[in-house]
Amino acid sequence: MSSLRKRLTLWLWAAVALIAAISVLIGYWQAREETQDQLDYEMQQVVHILAGQSFSPAAAAPASAVPNISPTVHISHDEEDDLIVSVRDARGNLLYASRANRQLSGSVLPSLDSLGFQMATIDGESYRVFVAQSGERRIEIAQSMDVIREAEEGIALATLLPVLLLLPVLGLVIGLVIRRQLRPLNAAASLIASRPPLSLELLPLEDIPREVQPLVAEINRLLGRLKTAVQREQRFVTDAAHALRTPLTALQLQADVLDGSRDPDEKAARLAQLRAGIRRVSRLSEQLLSLARSESAAGPLTVSTELDSALEEIVAVHAAAAAARQITVRVESRSRARVYGNARRLALIFGNLLDNAVRYTPDAGKVGVRAGVEANAAKVEVWDEGCGLPPEELERVFERFYRAPGDDSSGNGLGLATVEALLRQLGGRIVLANRVDRSGLIATVILPLASQLEAEEKEMAVS
Repeated sequence: MSSLRKRLTLWLWAAVALIAAISVLIGYWQAREETQDQLDYEMQQVVHILAGQSFSPAAAAPASAVPNISPTVHISHDEEDDLIVSVRDARGNLLYASRANRQLSGSVLPSLDSLGFQMATIDGESYRVFVAQSGERRIEIAQSMDVIREAEEGIALATLLPVLLLLPVLGLVIGLVIRRQLRPLNAAASLIASRPPLSLELLPLEDIPREVQPLVAEINRLLGRLKTAVQREQRFVTDAAHALRTPLTALQLQADVLDGSRDPDEKAARLAQLRAGIRRVSRLSEQLLSLARSESAAGPLTVSTELDSALEEIVAVHAAAAAARQITVRVESRSRARVYGNARRLALIFGNLLDNAVRYTPDAGKVGVRAGVEANAAKVEVWDEGCGLPPEELERVFERFYRAPGDDSSGNGLGLATVEALLRQLGGRIVLANRVDRSGLIATVILPLASQLEAEEKEMAVS
């Protein structure tokens, strides 16, 4: 947090310094412009005053005496600050020359040809000169550029000095404000640092600056998701341990009985039971792994699959096992749709549903798959000819390791839980309902459609 405060202070100082530099440049330029305009205006005013005066040739010599003015005002200045003024008649004769002309080598301002404001070099120095014509009189006023620049710099400094003095104060205020505003965040950081490593409690939002509250809220949402994931994993480990304990215990007992049996027929029967138990444990492990993968998968879906071809492949896989009991499994209708999810996810979803349908359908029965598009979504129905489920059990069978009362099949109660978890990731859902035409169950799966163009673009990006 100290590093963040330093970076914020540094960036704000840099911003203030940049703004101050720009302000100084603009202020200096503006002060120079205003000063120059004011001095030019004063020169014009002097010309207007002189234009209304009458001069005789006797006034041609530069004035040496100081006029008697009352009251006398003493202002500290250099003689170089005075305006240099000369007035000539039409023939170029000097009618008037101010005392400041004595600064020049010729004791008089040289005559210039062009009118208006102009720059002139006199005695090696730069002067700003204003030349005006009033009747037959020619009035010339000059002022040293050194004097003008000195005046400009003085006014600019007087204008910018408050800004320059304000910068350190502003920097101090910024530092204090940042320190004060980050104090609640520092407290929150200290609170997080002092918490136990596995604590997932939400952070308090009290006394947190309004600008930081969205960040803390997002952290709380992340902690909530982590807490849910941890609880799910803990529940999964507990359920898995409970589910594996019984078949493993049975396997141990069967192995002990097999070891102590001397009758070949009894040994063969025990060995068959042991192998069947091993297959059940192996299948249970596979289902647990599939469920764990399905619940831990995250992130946006980037692949879509053609639904009809995926269903054909899944049905072909289960058709051989169904044929051993003379059960017919077929796809009765097609959807011509693409859905989100890769072939592996769809195989897990519909493979579990077909496995349940074949398991509960009596010998020589039928299992059907119907696919279609309805309300901008893909709809797949898997129906069987089993005994169905009581209405109150249609929702509970999605719970982990839950099996309906009276169910004596070899299932482990994980298939439908896996299906529901996978469909939730794909943005779909599943509904179970009893058939109305005869006994049996219908599993209806709804999946969002993926457009053909979007699917092709995503597949090209993946490849």
